[in-house]
Amino acid sequence: MVIIEKTYDSRPDLLRTLVVRKFIADTFAMIVFSTSIGMIIEIFISGMTPRQSIQARLTAIPANLLTARLYGMFRDWVFWVTKATVGGQIKKGIADISVFILFQVPLYVVILVTSGANLRQVITACSTITILSAFMGRPYGVFLDFSRWLFRIRNKEG
Repeated sequence: MVIIEKTYDSRPDLLRTLVVRKFIADTFAMIVFSTSIGMIIEIFISGMTPRQSIQARLTAIPANLLTARLYGMFRDWVFWVTKATVGGQIKKGIADISVFILFQVPLYVVILVTSGANLRQVITACSTITILSAFMGRPYGVFLDFSRWLFRIRNKEG
């Protein structure tokens, strides 16, 4: 009996490993950031009960698992199109704020409605997060970059 040994280039494995690391880094960043900020907004500004907020955060975890890497890819694409990676902190800040609003607010509406928030709470929370995005978009971008650094993803890799 002849055993044929499978030989292959290790590059597909490296690519697969990079894809997994990007998924984990982006998901880690989104879950940690959105849980922290989301609960503060929901409880102290929107008037949700702690139970509603915990439900919203638990509801957000599957959404984060499904969307965190998509957010990272969308952000990478916006940075590439706008050349924000070479434009200094103001250009990066504008890009991060824009990405945050365009991606997160519609997702947040779905999460809040699913977790039982009423229309007033949804409008208040989403209005608040839209306004706060001017202050959260860039910090989240920095946190996402830090998370990617932790998982050894170089900037040029996105």
